[in-house]
Parts: sequence; structure tokens; C-alpha cells
Amino acid sequence: MCCVVAACTETSEGFLDSKGKETDDLEAVFADSMKVMGFHAALFWQLGRVTMSPHGVASTLQNYKDYEAGTDNSRYCAYFKVTEFTPAYTKGDFSQGGTNAGFTDFKTGWLEMYQTIYRCNSFLQNYKKAPLTDATKEKLAYEARFIRAFFYFHLMRQYGGVVLVYDEVIDPFEPTLLPRSTFEECVNYVAQELRTVADALPLEQSGADYGRPTKAAALGVLTELYTLAASPLYNGGNIGSGDNRLLVGYDDYDKNRWQNVVTAARDLMNLGTHELMVDNTTRPGYGFYQATTKRVNSERVWFWLTVYTTCYPSSALLPKSAKGGGQIQPYHELVEAFPMIDGTPIDKESKAYKENPYKDRDPRLDYTVIYNGAKWVKKKQGEPEVVYTYKGAEQDGYGVSGGTATGYFFRKCCDESKLGGDSDYGDGTGLSFIRYADIMLLYAEALTELDVDRNRDEIEKQLFELRNRAGIQPGTNKRYGVPENMDKDEMIDFIINERRIEFANECGNRFWDLKRRKLYEKLNGVWTNAAVWEKMPDGTFTWSLMPIEQHFFSQKMYFSAIPQDEINASHGMIIQNPGW
Repeated sequence: MCCVVAACTETSEGFLDSKGKETDDLEAVFADSMKVMGFHAALFWQLGRVTMSPHGVASTLQNYKDYEAGTDNSRYCAYFKVTEFTPAYTKGDFSQGGTNAGFTDFKTGWLEMYQTIYRCNSFLQNYKKAPLTDATKEKLAYEARFIRAFFYFHLMRQYGGVVLVYDEVIDPFEPTLLPRSTFEECVNYVAQELRTVADALPLEQSGADYGRPTKAAALGVLTELYTLAASPLYNGGNIGSGDNRLLVGYDDYDKNRWQNVVTAARDLMNLGTHELMVDNTTRPGYGFYQATTKRVNSERVWFWLTVYTTCYPSSALLPKSAKGGGQIQPYHELVEAFPMIDGTPIDKESKAYKENPYKDRDPRLDYTVIYNGAKWVKKKQGEPEVVYTYKGAEQDGYGVSGGTATGYFFRKCCDESKLGGDSDYGDGTGLSFIRYADIMLLYAEALTELDVDRNRDEIEKQLFELRNRAGIQPGTNKRYGVPENMDKDEMIDFIINERRIEFANECGNRFWDLKRRKLYEKLNGVWTNAAVWEKMPDGTFTWSLMPIEQHFFSQKMYFSAIPQDEINASHGMIIQNPGW
């Protein structure tokens, strides 16, 4: 897939202008095999950008603007201003642009996703003319249908029911005179598309094709789609009324919608092509580290690979002393969400925790964040050195220009042997949209919603396997700290927290979980904290919490506003989301 992404940044410039419109005659493009491949490569162009956030990473791979920076997990620190999506979500302020529905990043997300759908449909309308083998043409066509379905899915979780253009080639820069389809219509259409392409796509992609969609990728997105549809925001918790009610969810609750999740997840699991990365021999939880940093691994279901020789995301995430930008930084609340090494919750009042809150913790914590006293390679081919984030510490300290604003930095998805600015970084890590662990936890969540008592053994099997992989100690009861006999609500809370720590800073998982489970409103008015360490004259350290960000949330924020420009141009055909 590296060659595919490289192609979209190199060969696409001959036939796509800055707005994404074709400038060459499509007849000429589809008469040239190289231009056809370049056109197809461009379908992957926006994957990383829109999946990270509407202002995303862009093809230059310089920024890391994950949706989670608008949650209680982390803060976007590079240019914290309310005119960008995640700070606006933190503050609940979308007034930039004159009106809330005119917020720039709402328009950016909508337009860029429809640009790709337009390109997919252009390809599907013309691909049979291409001077390629029939097998190659059909393979590329199914990949285009997959990309189109994936972008529709992403539109749906941001806006609810959207405008389905099906196979029509409709220029996204022209007025849309089609209405939004209902949420149910969108689910049914995208699900059917994913089932169709799942039957046609290969089990595996290898060599230069590694990173292209597979059968498992289609089933993975289908599992995510069905989870969205079955979750409380859409299934029984519809916030709409009147004309927009069926655009943002179902009119009733149907428990059986969770069965769709179970079926899709089992179909993927039964393929036998994916499994957890497990290695507790090198050191506890090392398989978790490999799953988030190793370019080729058995856990990646659907992902986007960066080009070779890029140091992304290390250059964006690591501290200044490691030649990184520290663009997104964890709040202390995320650190608190990780359990102890035996899987039990932290005891914030214990003497041991107050003295060293990072000792004897879930190994995933050390693979996710850099805290005061953690180690990272800080010089070329050198041994790892201590990173100091205490107040006033040189380069990385709290309150220092370019230092930490929260007491922490992210290291998730970064090669621990490299610096952010290494020119010989090697293969880029890329972004995992769906890992096998994601499927396991969605499967467990769906089984819990269906019948926690009947499905308890299968639910706990997923949790035990994940916590074993994490390097958590099993204990004498072999339960890895998983409480016994949890009821439905307790089990759901446990699973959602497990998702929070397993997927922290990975393509907005916390953001989407808070939305679909209708948990975001619990953040309204809540302060999140920095861990401020101070160095004493005797060389020891003390720490305290400093409230640094108050979060605001209103119900309308469960859905992004349909861009006001689109509504105006549609002459009333497109209906706005609730509250906007």
C-alpha cells in the first residue's frame, strides 16, 4: 500500500487540480493504464486525513490531529485555538465562520469525503474502458466500492443519515438537489455494499498490495457500522424530532440490532487471517507495542500505510528532546484509567500511588504515554535516557516553551528506538483504523447487550485474552483483574474503559465511543487535569494535579452540523441536524 499512497501524491497531480476536479478528459485518463492506476490510487488520498479529524494529517504527514483531542483523553497542544475541530469540541464553541453550521471544519469534513465518493463513482463509471486485464479491473472496482462504503460510514457517524448518491457521478462542488437519506436507509445500503465487496475481496494482500482492502477489512467496517446502528444514540436514544428524527437514528429500540454485530464479528473471526499480537517474553505487553508499531502484523484489519522513510507519527507526538512536536498530549484522567499490573483499579488514596503513580501499572500505560522519569532514546544510536517533564525541566518540562502542557506526552505508535527527526526512520508505521482487538471488544459489547448472563463465558474470554496480551498478571483466579458476576451496565462500563485504554490516541476511538454510547454529555462542565511534578532540592520529586481544561457539551454536538452552504445550495432539500 506504500506504493499506492506514494502514487496518489505523485501521479495524481497530472489529472487532479487543487480542488480535486478532473482536469484531463476522462476518456484520455482511462485510455492510459498508468493514469488509471494513478486515478485509483487517489481514492486512498484522504483516508488518513478524514479518519483522524476533519483537519487531519494531510498527505504531507506533518500533523497529528486526532478526534480524541476533543475528549477527556487528550489535548491538542500545537495550536490550541477554538477555530479547529477538537478544541471547538472541548469548548463547545463552533461560532467561527459566523454561524455554528458554517464552522469551517464541518465544511471540510463533508466536502473531502464527498470528493472521494465522487472519484469512486467516476472510476466505477469508466474502469471497464481501461487497458488492463479483466481481473485487475474487477479487483480495482471492488476496492473502489469498499472505499466509497468506508467514507459513507465515516460520514454517517459524523452527520447521521447523509445524501446517498449511489452510482451517480455528482460533482461535490455543484449544488446538491438530493435529500438526505434516513439513517436506516444509509445503514442498509452501506451494509449491502460491504457484504458484496467482502465476498469479492481477497483474504490477504501481500507485497506491494499490502494495505489494500481485504475480506476482513470489509467485515471489520461492517462490524463497526452495525455497532454504530445498535448503539444507544441511534437505537432507542434518538435525539431528533419532526423532520430530522429518522435522519439521526431509528424510531424505536430493537435489541436484535446487536445480533448483526455478533454475526459480522464472528464472520471476520472465522476467516482465521487475524489474531492478537502476543509477546510477554521480550517484556510484559510487548505484543501490544508491536501491534501498534509494526508495519506488517497479524492484528491490523483495516489500516492506512504511510510512505517509506517517514518518521510520522514520532515527529508529531514525541517530546522536544526526542525531536518530536508533542502535538497531542494525554490528560492525567487517561493515565488513571489504566489498571494496576494485576488488573485491579488504581487506589488513588494509597501511599504507594501517591509516591509513584506509574509503578506496577498495566504495561499498556508505558507503551502509551511518556511521563516524568520515563525513558526514550534521545540521541542517535544512543541508549534510552530519562525524559523529565517536571516543572521547569529543560526542553520537555511543564511550563516550558515547547514542553508539556499536561505532564505527559504520547508515545503510542512510535518506534521506541527512533527519534522524531531521524532521516533513516525506515518504513512508516501508518494508522490502524481497525485492529483485531477492536473486533473482540465490539463482539463482547454486543454479546453483553444481548444477554450478559447467557454469554458471560464468551464475553470474558475476549477480556482475558486481551489482558493476557497486555501483560497483566492473571492472579490466582486467572481472571486478570476482571471482576466476577458483573451485571449488564457494569460489564458495558468495563468494556468501554477497556476500549479507552487499548485504543488511546488511535483514530478517535474514544471520541466515537462517547458519542455512540451517549456518554459525551457526562463531560459537560468537567475539568481535566495535568500532573505537575516538581523537583525538590534533595533531587526527589513530588506531584500534584492542576486543572487545565474545562469541557463543555450540548446535546446537538452528538452530530456535526450539515454545512450551511450545502443547505443553502440545496434549496431546502437537505434538512439540518437537531439543534443546529
